[in-house]
Amino acid sequence: MISARPDRSLLAAAALLIGCLLPATCAAPPAPAAEAQAAAPADMEIALTPRRPTGEKVEAIDITLLIREPALQPGDTFLSMAIVRVMAPGALKHPETLVAEDAAGALPLTIEEDPVDPSDFRQDRRWIAARASQGDVTVRYTIEPRVITAATRPGPLIDTRTELTGFYGAGNTMLALPVSGWPREVALTWDLSELEPGARAASSLGEGNATASVTAQNLNNTFFMAGPLRSQPGDGSGPFVTYWMTPAAFDLDGAAGWTRQAYDYFNSFFGASDTPFRIFMRTTERFQGGGGGGFNSFIFGTVDGEDRDPDEVRGLLAHEALHHFVRGYGDGGGAGGQQWYSEGVTNYYTVLLPYRAGLTSLDHYIDGFNGYAKSYYTNPQSNLSNAEVTRLFFSDGNAQIVPYNRGPLYIALLDAQIRAASGGELRVDNLIFDFLESGKDAADGVALWHDLVGIYLGEAGQAGFRDMMEGAPLDLPSDLFGPCFTAEDRMLQNFVIGFRPYKDEDGHTRAGPIVPGTPAEAAGIQRFDLIENPETLEAARDAAPGTPVTLSLQREGAAPFTITYTPWTPPRPGKQWVRTPVPEEDCNL
Repeated sequence: MISARPDRSLLAAAALLIGCLLPATCAAPPAPAAEAQAAAPADMEIALTPRRPTGEKVEAIDITLLIREPALQPGDTFLSMAIVRVMAPGALKHPETLVAEDAAGALPLTIEEDPVDPSDFRQDRRWIAARASQGDVTVRYTIEPRVITAATRPGPLIDTRTELTGFYGAGNTMLALPVSGWPREVALTWDLSELEPGARAASSLGEGNATASVTAQNLNNTFFMAGPLRSQPGDGSGPFVTYWMTPAAFDLDGAAGWTRQAYDYFNSFFGASDTPFRIFMRTTERFQGGGGGGFNSFIFGTVDGEDRDPDEVRGLLAHEALHHFVRGYGDGGGAGGQQWYSEGVTNYYTVLLPYRAGLTSLDHYIDGFNGYAKSYYTNPQSNLSNAEVTRLFFSDGNAQIVPYNRGPLYIALLDAQIRAASGGELRVDNLIFDFLESGKDAADGVALWHDLVGIYLGEAGQAGFRDMMEGAPLDLPSDLFGPCFTAEDRMLQNFVIGFRPYKDEDGHTRAGPIVPGTPAEAAGIQRFDLIENPETLEAARDAAPGTPVTLSLQREGAAPFTITYTPWTPPRPGKQWVRTPVPEEDCNL
């Protein structure tokens, strides 16, 4: 096993070639600044006060902002806040109740709103100063948690909600932030006096009250949680902490402890300096989204009482923790077209690094990559170009998963090629480290990767990258994963339910949104159909590939009926890797 970051000394010339294109990169390090005589006050203070007037659920959160000397002029746009962000509504129900004051008294504000976005992707509201400000400005407003029903559409986990006697939310839907003056030193304080005794608060910035130098985007991507918090470790100390409120029906504590060990290894591998990272779990009565990354943090959802496979939870947490190191480039997200890199490299390391850290077995390692391969070979959209993947990312489920499977296989192929070209001295790790270091100053991430592949593999490597980006099939060799595995040609099928079952208010299992192009859609299953025999779906997952399933359904306004369909992709040729007799100590993974 590889237990430390690979030596990059053999790449010194290449690193200089790339790095010294920018003069600042080759300059001598600046002299350390003198220590400040006294800590300056934060540029902005944020105070959060959850309110429980009836002593039950949180009904409101008072928010107070103190912005130091914004120097507003009449007509300046002061604050901005989401009305809706990626289907999640902003938590400020009454924008006219937001008030501001400064040394001269009340600071009048006028409101400006974006037109309604039919896609519910983004609509903002802004507050404009009616006069010049004098000194510091204090802003006060109250937000309300979202009311959730069975008809609430799943989406990113950034809305503000209640859980038990606490709440959670994200800056995207909670905060009205100044539009200029960033980055800022921000001090966050909590008043938990109306919550139950023993209540705790945490955010992406830290446990309880916290101070950090952040941008507006950092704050919008900050998660907040307060109430009867549990954590791993129990006292919330250290650089890696997982928080939740509702006790999980699976071994969350064990998964969090495992991920903490993995995170320690990731820090060492990427040469980071114990950058803090926090994971938040929110529990809902029914499925309302999977997970999402934030500022030095990640949030994921689980359904109350739902058991989960420990490997699935550990893989999810490791994947999201790795995003913290792998990062992305460009605009990010679906619009940025960079998932081939961000999801591809992250999924590659999600399987590889826990094995290198001694946290998983060799069988687990190859099962992970065989899973990517099965999905790649059976997905009818695997040969889409990266541009088409980007265009269809939010509308086609098959297009959306291409980077998650084609991506790590392409990275594994690069690793095999770089090992062969260097006589085993170099790995794809070296290329990725160079990309991370040079990418901070690169205007074009794709061009940078193309150049780096050329340094490691010449024109052939660059041609292979261009082909992958255009959707050409990957030519994966039998020894892709080294001497311990060899490929077998097989006919492959993947299990695809075509929707996510969920429990309604009465505890009945229903069909969630139907994935377009799946056998479920072709069979005529519709969203909200009541499934009277949900146990058959679980049994089907363990059945032989291609086994049909019969669902007993009820639909509003119709008599009970049954639908038989095959929740499997059609058989397609592909490869799976199996163990060779080579001893594990010679695998060189």
